[in-house]
Amino acid sequence: MQDVIVTIKQYLDDGKGFELVFEGSSPVLSDVKGISKLEISKGEMRGLPIKKGGKKKILEEQKSVILSTSRILVDNKVPFKVTLGSKEATIRFDLDHYIHLYPDRCVVVGFNNFEERPLSLIKECLSNYPNLKLLTPKR
Repeated sequence: MQDVIVTIKQYLDDGKGFELVFEGSSPVLSDVKGISKLEISKGEMRGLPIKKGGKKKILEEQKSVILSTSRILVDNKVPFKVTLGSKEATIRFDLDHYIHLYPDRCVVVGFNNFEERPLSLIKECLSNYPNLKLLTPKR
């Protein structure tokens, strides 16, 4: 398990997102795959400007929250995905349940309360983050 955490730290140091799934009881770490809603052939792409994403820079506080939550989630065999933006990070459990870390606040989306799993496992890690908000789903 410790080598997975070391690899996660390397991904974060490189400014890259990652996805952690479990095959049996073994954690498998890979690059995060984006969602593509349409298919475009190479011919259609010709002549279009392509913007290459540079190295994303996340804050040390965000990095430490992601590392500490990753340890807990790996120990409890919870699959998750981390995506990085410019000075922001998202820990995603599925399409409707995620945690968005901004420099000045933390927004938890899709959970009814902090006792819901996997949020209950990591609420201690998030409690140190400034301006913690819980956005519950509308019924």
